[in-house]
Amino acid sequence: MEYIDKIGGNKTAVRRLIFALLTVLTFTFQNTSGLFPEPFGVKAMLLIPMTVCVSMFEREFAGIFYGLAAGAMLDAFSSQSLILNSLFFTVIGFAAGSLITYLMRNNLLCAMIFVGVSSFVYTALIFIFYYAFDGFVSPFRLYFRYFFTSAVYTVILTPIYYFLIRSISKKFK
Repeated sequence: MEYIDKIGGNKTAVRRLIFALLTVLTFTFQNTSGLFPEPFGVKAMLLIPMTVCVSMFEREFAGIFYGLAAGAMLDAFSSQSLILNSLFFTVIGFAAGSLITYLMRNNLLCAMIFVGVSSFVYTALIFIFYYAFDGFVSPFRLYFRYFFTSAVYTVILTPIYYFLIRSISKKFK
């Protein structure tokens, strides 16, 4: 019980537990076919806005761990695991929390900008590491057909996560 008092009380522990469950649910929605709409075969990368928004409200230290958890889950269940996901999500969790703490304001516009930049960098890295030099006839068509549209789809879904996480943070402050 002393540990819970040190981290800020029961409300903080409950809030962080809810965010951990949200991370697992988001991972499930993202990676289970048929649970989340995939218009024209394009999948949203739901863990990016979840990680960014949780990091924006919990700040950089907690953002590191939520990002690491999201990336580790992706790496654990990926057939192409090079710890790229763990590293990338840890960095965006830390960066989002740090930028909100020291430089930016915590609002929807900043969340959408950061999710947009993170999504486009992530899709570019995945495309370069796994698909660009793999012998496809037109790799840039593949990028704009699936990866680019996936990043746009992810940015469009950001407000859902932002307002959900903001309401949980306000309720359990």
